[in-house]
Amino acid sequence: MLPEHAGSYAENVREFAREYLEIELMAWQVRVLHGQLLHDSNGDLLNRVSLVSTARQNGKTVALMALVGWWLTEMPKISGLKQTVLTTAHRLDLAVMLFDNLAPILEKRFNATLMRSYGRNSVTMPDGSKWFLRAANHSVGHGMSCDLIVADEIWDISREIIDGGLGPAQRAKPNPLLSLWSTAGTEGSTAMLKWRDQGLRAIDTKQNSSFYFAEWSPPPELSPLDNPEAWAYANPALGKTLTLKTIVAESQNPDRASFLRASCNLWVASDRAWIMPGKWQELHHLDTIPDGGTVAIESSLDDSRYFAVRCVVLPDRRTVATVEFVVDTYDEMILRAQELAKNPSIKFAITPTIDLHWLPALERRRIVVGYGEILKFTPRVRAMIGEKLLWHTGEAMLAEHVQRAVAVRSQNSIALSSQRSPGPIELARCMVWAAALTSKPTSSGKPMIVVGSR
Repeated sequence: MLPEHAGSYAENVREFAREYLEIELMAWQVRVLHGQLLHDSNGDLLNRVSLVSTARQNGKTVALMALVGWWLTEMPKISGLKQTVLTTAHRLDLAVMLFDNLAPILEKRFNATLMRSYGRNSVTMPDGSKWFLRAANHSVGHGMSCDLIVADEIWDISREIIDGGLGPAQRAKPNPLLSLWSTAGTEGSTAMLKWRDQGLRAIDTKQNSSFYFAEWSPPPELSPLDNPEAWAYANPALGKTLTLKTIVAESQNPDRASFLRASCNLWVASDRAWIMPGKWQELHHLDTIPDGGTVAIESSLDDSRYFAVRCVVLPDRRTVATVEFVVDTYDEMILRAQELAKNPSIKFAITPTIDLHWLPALERRRIVVGYGEILKFTPRVRAMIGEKLLWHTGEAMLAEHVQRAVAVRSQNSIALSSQRSPGPIELARCMVWAAALTSKPTSSGKPMIVVGSR
């Protein structure tokens, strides 16, 4: 869903690519440029940050090269101000490759002045606008004030570099854009995971923000192995610059994790998920669900976010899971818990770190859960999914967490493992706790009449 806007600069970028790069941008490239370059009636951009993700070799570098070239040559005219552009990548040679392709065109067609010192490459336009290239190290962005920052392959760029170096370098600019591009990463890709989850959260809540997110990857219900239908979802250039024959050859790679990440744009370890591909999509509950049930709450590993899933049992014995909230602070979590607690039938399952400062008024309505309960509950909850006794209300982030979760063997049982899973799975863990506790049979509470004789 795109926000209200007066237009987009994407067509201008397409014309730049056509005239100066002698490239016709593909439809998917124009689409993502359209989204991140939406502007209002004053010409100001609506999005300050964007993240675009596809499988490898689909043309991300061409799209960002067209963006950089157009920004340097046209944005000064639109804004009336000299522009500062910074491009970076997880490896210096990749960043310099962009310079080698674009800088000579700017020199020849726009009389730009080039500095070709490896690692300190730069371009100065006749109007004074500058383009700098840097490796994505811990000093990148510091001491700079940039209108456009383009970061390629952010799966291998740390959260400290993006949030601590690149983002603050745009604070003083009136109309900035931080444009992030990448293929799926690993469990160590903390920056990309954070922005990607923010995009999924916006999709679930249907709320517009100043963040644009676009990803091409197979939906959870499609198995990525030996499945051309799934491959097409991750490769928007298929049939143009990529052929199906190429992906078939890649699928025979014995390193299955590399194939899933590079060719299917899936986070590694997805082939070890705890439920069968396609099963989750079959369990989408479309009707409203009743109040009550159990709310499970957990914090992320770095305590930067708090997740809550509520499960409730329907009259037909099915259990339904829904995401109650994903918030960024402990205070926000407590406020949401207090709102839920207004329903006296709701009980809470919380982790030890949350229990440390839990509300005394809700102490009798909470149970503390952890790895022991995950170990105990995971087999039964997986069986509930297989028997179609556990359904969900369709949130994208819950689907991501459930589908990426990996179960490991431990103590003659299985348990969802945050360490083995390729990304956050807090919502999946909350679902396991809430579903198991909610579906547990309880006493009806009716009095029992006992007749005895001597």
